[in-house]
Amino acid sequence: MIRFIEAIPITLFLAYIRRIDTQVPENFKGPFTISAAAAVLLICILVYKKQPLNRLFLGINLYLISGGAAFITHQYWLNRIYDDLQASGMLLWIIGVGVVTTLLSPRGFINTASSDKKRVKTKSLFLLLFASIAFAVAFLFRTNKLFPEFVPFVCLFLLQNHTEDKLNKTGNWNGKA
Repeated sequence: MIRFIEAIPITLFLAYIRRIDTQVPENFKGPFTISAAAAVLLICILVYKKQPLNRLFLGINLYLISGGAAFITHQYWLNRIYDDLQASGMLLWIIGVGVVTTLLSPRGFINTASSDKKRVKTKSLFLLLFASIAFAVAFLFRTNKLFPEFVPFVCLFLLQNHTEDKLNKTGNWNGKA
C-alpha cells in the first residue's frame, strides 16, 4: 500500500504551481525549492526510520530535489530541460530509480521483500518497461496538460500497487508454489 506521506512534496509542488504564472520560468523557483526541501526532509526521516522508499515517489522526489538544487545553484540549464520535458522529466527520474533498484536492490524496482529473487527481477523489469512506455507517452503528448500529467502516472502507480507486495504468509508469490 502506498504511504501517502511520500506524496507530500509533489502535492506541495502541484498546489504551488497552480498559484503562479507558469509562463514565467523563474516563477518555478518557489515551488521547486519548497518541494525539494520537503522531499529531502521526508527521505531523511524514512531512511532514519529504516522504512523502504516507494520507488515511484523516490523518482519524483529526486526530480524535485534536482530542480530545487538547480535553482539554488543557478543551474538554469537543468530547469530549461525540465521545462521542455514537462511531466516526462519526472518519469525519467522514475526510470533512473528503476534501473538502479532493479540492478542493485534485492527488493528491486517493485520494492518487494521476497526469497524469489528471479520473480522480483522479472516484475521489476516489467514495471521498468511500463515506466519507459509511460515516459514515451508523456513526452509525445507533453503539450497536452491533462493526458501526460495524469494518465501515465495513474497507470504506473496502479501497476506498482498490483505488483508491490503480493506475498502471502507462506512466502510464495501470490500464494502460488
